[in-house]
Amino acid sequence: MDKYLLMMLIVLTMGMGFAIFKEPPSLELFYAQLAGAFIIVGYSTYKERKTRKSSK
Repeated sequence: MDKYLLMMLIVLTMGMGFAIFKEPPSLELFYAQLAGAFIIVGYSTYKERKTRKSSK
């Protein structure tokens, strides 16, 4: 995973923790950041496959 994507994933994970432990919990923010994390993981996987396929 690219270092920039990894940093964005860490920030999103920290934000999820803040959103869920806030009083009252902000579920909209939590789910938005969770979706962002899934998008980053999916994009990273797609990019890795494309790179691996082109190297063969």
